[in-house]
Amino acid sequence: MTFDIFQLDWITIDIIIILLLILLLIAVEVLKEIFRWRFSFSNVSTVRRVVSKLNLNNHSSSILIKNCSLNESSVFQQEELRKPTIFIIKGYRKLMLLRVLTEAFCTSRYKVINLRLKIPSINERKRFKSDIEKDLHQVFPYLIKFYNQNSNLLKQNFIIIDFTKKMLPLNILLKDNHCRNIILINPRLNASNLEGKLTLSSDLNENSKLITIFSEKLNPFFKNRNAKKILPISESFKNNKQTIIQKAKSTFKYYETLLFSVIIRYIEN
Repeated sequence: MTFDIFQLDWITIDIIIILLLILLLIAVEVLKEIFRWRFSFSNVSTVRRVVSKLNLNNHSSSILIKNCSLNESSVFQQEELRKPTIFIIKGYRKLMLLRVLTEAFCTSRYKVINLRLKIPSINERKRFKSDIEKDLHQVFPYLIKFYNQNSNLLKQNFIIIDFTKKMLPLNILLKDNHCRNIILINPRLNASNLEGKLTLSSDLNENSKLITIFSEKLNPFFKNRNAKKILPISESFKNNKQTIIQKAKSTFKYYETLLFSVIIRYIEN
């Protein structure tokens, strides 16, 4: 019995081969995305201290600290005593970008506190805005005091970098002398919180602490509409601090260094 190669269904075989090649390409892209990030700090001198329970959660505060960690360099230098504490507020997603930025700040001799907060819903924020503003304001000095129990590790002056995409009630924080800057990364803007942002920018125009940084794109196909909404504000107030990172997507993939340089420029200037 002879094997007739011409009787094979070559169209079906070609389709299967093409599908396998497509799956292989997808698998390669997924692996590149996963393994381009380090799952631990590359700088061995960077130390991370995780706190599981904090007393603030037992009080009547409307804001809960879900998790918290202090990150710093184990190599002490005198200049660290003059640098403000950096708070990075993260959302529910575990962004590897935040790990990269945290390590970069620690390498630059800053002490960084990563935290995730449970904040009341939009409806509750409208009803109890003043109370939530006060509770949010108390979170940061409380954490500094908590870490300074045994020794003065952290400066009272602090900077907030917010990745939650929400417009938090910031009025009291912005008036706090210990709060140097509040940096919002790609906040979602709508009619109500855009008006709040406009008011904050107007009130603090002479020496604004509020900084917003946007990626030009949300993804490879669509522009960032929030960045377009912010342009009229930037043009209205000459001292208003807005930056749009050109060509970057919302994940800032391949633009991490540029994002860090923009943030550190605002902080150190």
